[in-house]
Amino acid sequence: MGRNPIYTRVYNQLKYQILSGELPIGSHLPPERKMATQLGVSRNTVVRAYAELESEGYIAGRMGSGRRVEALPPAPLLTRVNWNSQNSYNHLASSPSHMAELLSITDAYPDTINFAHGDGGKHTLSSSCFPDYVKAAAEKVQSYFFTAVHGLPLLREQLVEWMGMEQISSPEQVCVTSGSQEGLYLITSILAKPGDCIVTEMPTYFGSLQLFASLGIQIIPVPLDQDGMRLDVLEGILARSRPRFIYTVPTFHNPTGRTLSFARRKQLLALSERYGIPIVEDDAYRHLHLDAEPPPPLKSMDQSGHVIYLNTFSKILFPGLRTGWIAGNQQFIQLITRLKELSISTNTLGQIALASFLKNGELAPHLATARNLYREQAQLMESQLAPLRSLGIQYEKAAGGLYFWIALPEELNPRELMHTCMKSGVSFTCGDMFLVREAEQPYIRLCYTHEGAERIEQGMSILTHVLHKQKEAFS
Repeated sequence: MGRNPIYTRVYNQLKYQILSGELPIGSHLPPERKMATQLGVSRNTVVRAYAELESEGYIAGRMGSGRRVEALPPAPLLTRVNWNSQNSYNHLASSPSHMAELLSITDAYPDTINFAHGDGGKHTLSSSCFPDYVKAAAEKVQSYFFTAVHGLPLLREQLVEWMGMEQISSPEQVCVTSGSQEGLYLITSILAKPGDCIVTEMPTYFGSLQLFASLGIQIIPVPLDQDGMRLDVLEGILARSRPRFIYTVPTFHNPTGRTLSFARRKQLLALSERYGIPIVEDDAYRHLHLDAEPPPPLKSMDQSGHVIYLNTFSKILFPGLRTGWIAGNQQFIQLITRLKELSISTNTLGQIALASFLKNGELAPHLATARNLYREQAQLMESQLAPLRSLGIQYEKAAGGLYFWIALPEELNPRELMHTCMKSGVSFTCGDMFLVREAEQPYIRLCYTHEGAERIEQGMSILTHVLHKQKEAFS
């Protein structure tokens, strides 16, 4: 039954359900005897698990109404450092640094087979012909000086044409950013203040979770199913709370790869209008479909102006470009631009190269080539995953995006598996990185696009060997 005491497994199960939104904030927990019967454990086991959850603030008991799931307080804000106090350093290091941890993998393990980084890998660079545009931009004098704060005019014009939405018809509705991470920072800084709450799917992109936490924003999680965000749960949250916005990755979601259905997109827009809550649509993976095209962007269906659109070239071209964009109504983009003045502008040379790349129609053929390659890589990785079902792993066929979201057997610890594999030459990300708090949970994420075919086979062979060894330890 595993190495942990029974009450710990009950505690971890309930904690994960709370953090993932499966047990929404405000929902009632069954009485101890009823929960014990449901789980097939003793009442004392449930009493101990409930007590631990209550002591950590996940649930609270109320006289006459039982226990309810509590809203987690926002993570503490970073404060001014007292250089003479060791406590200041401890405070700064109190939260996990997932982004730094992820980006340092290749420095710490330069030869690792990398299933952790979410990008198209070096093998897409030569086929893209993008380096030719960088070289050409490097010959232009203007590449070495500032451009407009909200982005190179020609690039913004090309982005309007590329998006092809009637809702975004002018370059003045677009602001170029240093990747979607800066874009989300700017949007959040305008829409919310410390102590406010926002709503998002859970699990979700860990960079957004770290950003929200650093700004003192409370995160209300909503679970996903096969059709994306559970809007029945969301509606209950909106009826009780007043979140400042809904953050969503509706298309080939990171990390699960799921896509919000067309019917739910219409329903989500209707909820946004009814409650007056804006939607921040992170659309980074839209053009990375492996088979059928996904439903249209929320922004293209937006009749009320409630959707703020966010995208990046990090996924469809290369992460080192650090170039993304925000699109919305002109008044909101003016606010974004005023805030962006604090960072002056975005890399001019990269913007000039991108503008020419888009103007010459190079992005569509690059994406067609990349999708064919990614389809082959996904099929190769899946051929290595399929035999592992006999060990108890579960996954869904990749339809687009960059990832497989893998459920492990109950007895395996994802972090132990991750660290063992890293020492053996394979890196990937652990599922708790995608939760608002660290928790024991059964998932890992594998990126199938970063490495070429030969290294995918090598890496999956190592992962298979480690999985078999750890599984045998429990048999």
